[in-house]
Amino acid sequence: MGGRGSGGGKGGGGGGAAKKIPTGEGITDKNELINLYNSISGNSNLSVDQRVKAMHDIEERIKELDAKKADSKQKRLDALAKARAKRAENKKNGIKPEKKEKDPRKSKPKMSMDSTVSDLKYNLRRGVESDGYISNSDFRVEDYGNSVSVQIRYLGKWKNPSHARYEEDYDWQELKSSSGKQIDKVIKKLSKQSGRKITWGTSEKNWIDIDIPKMKGD
Repeated sequence: MGGRGSGGGKGGGGGGAAKKIPTGEGITDKNELINLYNSISGNSNLSVDQRVKAMHDIEERIKELDAKKADSKQKRLDALAKARAKRAENKKNGIKPEKKEKDPRKSKPKMSMDSTVSDLKYNLRRGVESDGYISNSDFRVEDYGNSVSVQIRYLGKWKNPSHARYEEDYDWQELKSSSGKQIDKVIKKLSKQSGRKITWGTSEKNWIDIDIPKMKGD
């Protein structure tokens, strides 16, 4: 009597390739693996051995994900504990934390650059006592890309340092402290009004150099 032929059983065989059973390979989402596990467990088209093997593999992948998650969490906790210990040590030693500098180009100023420069010129002439008259034409304004530099010569009162007290036309005179305080007052007030962190310093031949950072919209 004719039979159905060899390899015709439910588990597959014969001439056709066995169907690959998904075991969650490549899946990194735990919920997807759980859904696949439940799908495999209720799949009547698979033999008991096939279901047990596939479910075991999926369980192992879930355990791997849980282990990685726990390891990542522990690393975060360790880093946090280390940072707290460092802060406590710095506090004990009187070390203040460094403030991160914000990128001024990401913030919008309260005043435009033109208005800031104009007000700076006016208030420096008005608020700083100088040996001679300072006019608007005595200021030099240069654009350096990320900032604008305002330079002015002979603003305030200057003196030779002690080691060059009797030298004439000395190139590295010192700005008197009273003039420095007056300039500081103008700079701080305008910084607050404009929303810009304006800084200044002195250089050779009695120049005052003022740096105004560019901000969003400049």
